[in-house]
Amino acid sequence: MLPCMYGVRRQFALLMAMLSIYPAATSVDNIYTAASRVLHPGSGRLRGEAVSTRTLLQGEHSCPLPEVDMTKDRYQCVVWKKACVDQNVIVSYDPEVHPTTSMGTLPTLNVTEIMYNIPSRYGIGDRYRKGSALRFPALYVRPSNDMEEEEELRKPSFSNCTLPMLLYAHYPYNAAETYRYIFEKLVTLQEAGFFNRYVTLVPGVPPGSKVPSYTKFWYNSLSDRGVVSLSELSSRRPTDTPPNTTWEGTHVRCFEQIVGCRIRYDGYGLRFYNAGQYVVRHYMPHYLAQAASFEQRLFELQQVRIPDDPSILKIVFISRTPHQSAVGRTILNEAEIIQRCNNAEGADVPQADWNVPYQKYFCFAHVFGDNQLMDVWLMRQVDVILGMHGAGLTNSFYMKPGGSVIEVRPFGFSGRESWANRYARFKTSSLREMPWNVFWYGIDTFNASLSEPGIFEKEDKLHYSKFRAIKARDRHVHLTWPAFRNQLLNIAAVARTFERYFALRLCGAYYITDDVQPAELPGNDPHVDKARQRTFSDPDAERRLILKMHLSNRNLQQAATPDRLGPKT
Repeated sequence: MLPCMYGVRRQFALLMAMLSIYPAATSVDNIYTAASRVLHPGSGRLRGEAVSTRTLLQGEHSCPLPEVDMTKDRYQCVVWKKACVDQNVIVSYDPEVHPTTSMGTLPTLNVTEIMYNIPSRYGIGDRYRKGSALRFPALYVRPSNDMEEEEELRKPSFSNCTLPMLLYAHYPYNAAETYRYIFEKLVTLQEAGFFNRYVTLVPGVPPGSKVPSYTKFWYNSLSDRGVVSLSELSSRRPTDTPPNTTWEGTHVRCFEQIVGCRIRYDGYGLRFYNAGQYVVRHYMPHYLAQAASFEQRLFELQQVRIPDDPSILKIVFISRTPHQSAVGRTILNEAEIIQRCNNAEGADVPQADWNVPYQKYFCFAHVFGDNQLMDVWLMRQVDVILGMHGAGLTNSFYMKPGGSVIEVRPFGFSGRESWANRYARFKTSSLREMPWNVFWYGIDTFNASLSEPGIFEKEDKLHYSKFRAIKARDRHVHLTWPAFRNQLLNIAAVARTFERYFALRLCGAYYITDDVQPAELPGNDPHVDKARQRTFSDPDAERRLILKMHLSNRNLQQAATPDRLGPKT
């Protein structure tokens, strides 16, 4: 365990009294040590031994207990003891490995194998010819010396209250990658007891680059301190600068302990829905407090008020700003499809003899990412999220159990021929979370006339990626009503019931082309027993079969019940 030290209030009169009791005390620090012995006799250690003189004179100071249990480490994390951070450099004062006192070796963390995608005003950097698979520079760790440039490093005072944890993983500038490569694993690690909420999380980004807003939003659910980059934490600023990343409330750069981890994408965790619900639980008091303002904002932006009638299947479209749409991945007939969805009747909506709660649909559009707290609130109100392949689909993990995601893909970017199925479908279908709480449905565009080129393909941008599949991924799409209608009927018939959805997985009816044909051959779904997979021929017949299966009233009831705060514990 890496403990936090508690300070003790010291008044000037007490200091003067110690001078008379302990005449040998010739410094404020010695006086403080003597006072500790008087106030805490027999404790076995001196409370506040490592408190700086500044803290002592400021009066009472205490902090929660930041803890990292290295016995729970799964990624060969390293610990630097008595270390400072200075302009992205870690400076060690640890006598156990310092060259002046030891033959030991400074701990190192290899981050040069980690790849990142350069941030781009067009979105993620793999739209450049070489904007992805770039390598992190080496993390520089050095021992202190007698020629330190900074006064703070010449006379360091090491904090026990603040414990930075540096966290490196692949592709920090892609939200979907951040969620699956590192955030989900951090949730699993925290739940396993590796670190508690009182550490300061330091996401690994290239020196001088910002931490993305989505990373800060997710990481803030894991720590009561602000999320900060190493560049910001290690910057040379006045010590009285008031950050929210340290428990001292000042700019601290020297620490009793710094932990560094390179998180790998492996078989650990893989509980993606659990991570989303972790975020929901953390932010619930906040989004409930702002629910009225979010409702008003949604109305002002989209002229939409989400109905609270549980008999209405509520579907949100991941819309894109004009700038995003100029780049690519837009549903070109979004407004038309939404209008047709809201006017659907007759054979386009669930039939009365289906005995499911849903009687009609309510579709609307929303631009995700502008206000992430609002996004969480909104996802708790809807049954379905629909969007083009992309990180926006990660919002599906905020939904209540049994929610559905419809992923649309352009021509040339089917899961048959690319990595598309490694993302939303994989994350919603983790074998670690069986039975699944989010049901994935796919619509792959096989008709070339239904896709139009994005900006990089259309204008042959010089910074366009060399990967052909990325060109296809960024194409726009005309969503066909028959395909969308079919998936809405599937979702209504499933009615948040895992067993019904799983039956659609077995027959392949959950994953279709733009003309409602099977998009995947039997045996290619890695999350379902290959021997049981088959190909559907009549989607209506498959729906009639699942309607004979029981309904999950628990999920339906949870979906119909508004979020509310539980009793305080």
